Amino acid sequence: MPWTLAAVGSLACTAAFAQAPSNVPLDRQVDEAFRQVMGAPGDMGVGMRYAQLLVQAGNYEGGIAAMERLLLDPAAPASIRLELAALYYRLGSYSMSESLLRQALDDSRLAGEQRAFAENLLRDVTKRGQVSQLDGLVVLGARAQTNPAGRTSQGTVLAGGVPVAVADAFKPKSDTDLQLMLRLDHRYDLGTQNEATVVSSLVAQVIDFSSSSGSQLRVNQAQPYNLALAEVTSGIRFKPSPANMQGLALRPHLILGALSAQGHRYLSNHGLGLDAEYRIDERTLVDGGYEYRDYSYASRIDVPDAKALGGPDNLLRVRLSRELGPGRVLTGELRGRFHRTDRAYYDHDGYEMRLAYSASYANPLTQSGGYWTTTVWGGVQRRSYGATDPAVDPATSRRDTEWRIGIGNVIPLADSWSLLLQLEHMKTSANLPNYRNRNSSLYGAVAYRF
Repeated sequence: MPWTLAAVGSLACTAAFAQAPSNVPLDRQVDEAFRQVMGAPGDMGVGMRYAQLLVQAGNYEGGIAAMERLLLDPAAPASIRLELAALYYRLGSYSMSESLLRQALDDSRLAGEQRAFAENLLRDVTKRGQVSQLDGLVVLGARAQTNPAGRTSQGTVLAGGVPVAVADAFKPKSDTDLQLMLRLDHRYDLGTQNEATVVSSLVAQVIDFSSSSGSQLRVNQAQPYNLALAEVTSGIRFKPSPANMQGLALRPHLILGALSAQGHRYLSNHGLGLDAEYRIDERTLVDGGYEYRDYSYASRIDVPDAKALGGPDNLLRVRLSRELGPGRVLTGELRGRFHRTDRAYYDHDGYEMRLAYSASYANPLTQSGGYWTTTVWGGVQRRSYGATDPAVDPATSRRDTEWRIGIGNVIPLADSWSLLLQLEHMKTSANLPNYRNRNSSLYGAVAYRF
């Protein structure tokens, strides 16, 4: 189910949040719960509260040990095995999680939403234990935008350094589009001690604007392009030092991509990359990577100097994710992109910073509607170009600053179906009026995960 991971993150701590006084520091609550356990070692409720507080504090291994002690009692409720299975799942111990889930489901006392959650988690765990695993996502949506073509918001622009009025055809215009996206992820476990796995992904997307039709190419196209893109990556993910640095994983991979516009080839790229991730602790993950792509543009009537536009592109990124509490994640990311062409005024270096906060919570409309996930984000990107463009202004090199903010929500509809809603605003400030623009978009989609 779309909310499975969020539920895993919050299930084991729900009771602790409901019972813990907000004005008492968490470490003091843990200490007090431990003293209560020592005073009443046979009290199941006291022992469970202590285990949940340990988990809430980020001490998952301590929480697991506390819950396993409770299972020594033959009368222990099935919900303890379910919460313990969720913790093992979070730590990647899928065989232990599967065993506990099967025991919990064999207990007739497990009922209602807990039983449904256990069944869904068991299907996920069983799949993860297979040598060959295929996951997929299909998204069908519609989007409305105020300025999808990124037209300047200024009344005049520069042509050879001389101000000229913007023609009506090239002023910002709102538009809507339909989108269809497919993502396939395949993993093949090689069965080695360093957990080597062949990981391959396919991403394909089609975007059809209501104002664009046919496949006729024009000079100075005024309408936004209908687009079709596809990208394939494949490489081996492994842990280079599973004994000494269990949390480190690397994935060198190959990249192949293509983009068509108005039914004609627009550009293609190929290259290679290296993904890396390191789990510092149960709540903190650092990941990043490097990608090299070589771009090649197709010669067509609407792409002047096509050969000059192509060239190497280098991308560096690093991201830090911190789980602040059950279902609440804060993420910060830094990116640097360095693009080179056959014309210095097309060359540019870009630096970007992104920040996102995500929270998962029980469906506010019904008690058995799964978990909603809301994400808010913001970012800023600065681009500097390598030389002046004589066609725009022979005296000034282009510099842009792009600001972006947004909010999105994922709402589960059924076992594998979910509703996606997203609102975003983007504004670009530039030292040249030709590139100052803004755009707001509203996106809604239905997603199916298999």
